[in-house]
Formats: sequence, C-alpha cells, structure tokens
Amino acid sequence: MMKNNNIENYINDKFNKNENFKIEEIKGDASNRKYYRAKSGKRKFIVMDSILEKRNFNNFLKFSSIYSKNKILIPKIFKKDLNKKIIFLEDLGENLIFNKINTKSSFKIYEKSILNILNIQKIREKNIKNYLHKKYLDESFLFINWVLKEFLKINISNADNKKLKKSIKFIIDNMNHNTNVLVHRDYHSKNIFYKNKKITIIDYQDSVYGSPLYDLVSLLNDCYRDIDIKSKNKLIEIFFNKFNENNSFTFSMDEFLHNFYLLTAQRHLKASGIFCRLSSKNKRHNYLQHLERTLNYIVNASSYYGSLDIINTYVKEVLNLLDESNYSRRW
Repeated sequence: MMKNNNIENYINDKFNKNENFKIEEIKGDASNRKYYRAKSGKRKFIVMDSILEKRNFNNFLKFSSIYSKNKILIPKIFKKDLNKKIIFLEDLGENLIFNKINTKSSFKIYEKSILNILNIQKIREKNIKNYLHKKYLDESFLFINWVLKEFLKINISNADNKKLKKSIKFIIDNMNHNTNVLVHRDYHSKNIFYKNKKITIIDYQDSVYGSPLYDLVSLLNDCYRDIDIKSKNKLIEIFFNKFNENNSFTFSMDEFLHNFYLLTAQRHLKASGIFCRLSSKNKRHNYLQHLERTLNYIVNASSYYGSLDIINTYVKEVLNLLDESNYSRRW
C-alpha cells in the first residue's frame, strides 16, 4: 500500500511531465482498498490501490469487462498497472445517490436504479460463481460471532447458540434458490452514481449469480439511508411488475415478499456482523453509526416468522444495549 507522497510521485511519473497532480485520499469502503482523487488543473481522476486485495483486483477487471460489454455503465478505466494493482478511473464527482435521497428527483433516481438491476439480471456469462448456500450461512453467522460474542460480549448458552443457527438455517433453506441471475451484491446508495440522468455503478467486483431480489433488498433496505415506506412500497411494486413482465419465471406477491423479508434478514445479519468486526478488529468505528438502522431491518423482517423469534429477541436485546451505551451514536 503506497503512502500519499509515494502515490503522488507515482501518478506524476505516469503522466505528462508538464502536469503536476495533487492527490487527496478519499474515505473508502469496508475493504482494504485505498482510493485517491488526483487533480491537475481541470483534469482529474480516481486512483484505486488494490495491492492488499489482489483477488478482488482481478475480479474488478473481469466484471469491468462484463458490465461494459453488456452496456451497464461503470467508471471508465484510463490506465491500469497490473503489477502494482493500481487502476486510474473516471471521477464521477459527488453524484452518489446517497447525496440525492431527499431531493425532488429522488424517487425517479431510485426507479432508474431499480430498472438498472433488471438490466444487470439480463447478463448471462460463463465463469461467474453462484451465491452458494454455505456462503449465505457463513455470512449470517457473522451476527452471532461478531455482534453478540465479540462486540457486545454476550454470553450465549449452547442451547441458544444452536437455536440461533437453526433459525439462520431456516432463513437460507426457505429462500428461493431455483432462479439465479447476476447480482451486484452491494447495490446501495454509496455504490450508485446518478450523473447526466444516468445510473453508474461501482464496487461490483463481488458479483455472483444469486437471488433476483438480492440487489433490490440492498437498495431499498439500505444500511446507510432511510427510504420512506410509501416510496419503498411503490418501488417494490414497480420491480415486481417489471420482473414478472420480463421473465418466464414469475413470483406471486406473497412469494415475492416472502423472499424479500428472508433476504433482508440474511443481508443485515451479515452487515451488522461486518460493522462490528470492523470496529472490534480493525478499529474502524465509523460504521457503528449505521448499526441501529441495520438491526431494525432484521427486527422487522424476522417478525413475520415464528421460526425467527430467537433472532428477533437477540436483535432487540442488542438494540437495547446499544441504546443504553450510546454505541451507535458515538461515532
């Protein structure tokens, strides 16, 4: 991983000697990648340093090719250094949809984001992994291991540990695994740009074949932003109708909501575990500000299933502990 002064020298060596690029580090995501904004006069671009994530670097290039070929908008790649795992990317500015949620055009932006999911789902390529049953399980167990045990040091009995795992298995077993489409897998307001009335996606290197509703859940039950219930229901209806129009496999609304709730529980068991792991292991505490919202999604989704009562109970206990300690608001 390069230090700021080294990356600045590296960039200036790569471009015209008459240009003098200045860099600033950009606050990144939950990965080990580093991002920088490089500027020289009117010229600017993003530098992605992936030296600590070589597998993801290769996946990024693979899916950049796949998405571009299929006319899904991604940032343009200007240069790449395969040895140093550095990529020079188009700078899309401050146009994340995260910044546009409370604007007059926010519903239209979200509608376009949903239609983009459906376009992604049309892609059929070889050599893309499936979202395996075991992967869903392991991700969901992050809640037990990192939220309950490591972060809050809750003493869980063997009996409750087994019940929690059984409930998580219920979630995964009862999701629809018969229809797999291409899934971005982290499709939320901090990974989607809206510029020139078009949707552009980033952070797509973990794409897999998975549930048609996974990206919808990520977008509408966003860990980082609230969407009002009226808009959310309307957007769900739009997606439901468009999906059933475009596919030979169709959902009834009951089946659709059943999968939506189960995927909500699964994704946010995973996300809450990642946030607590980032805090406990990596001292990256800023994600705790999103923990309460993330846990409330689990409470809401699990309330529809008696088999998930124990998850519901433990999540509510976590929320009470967070409220008492003010953990999620401290950062």
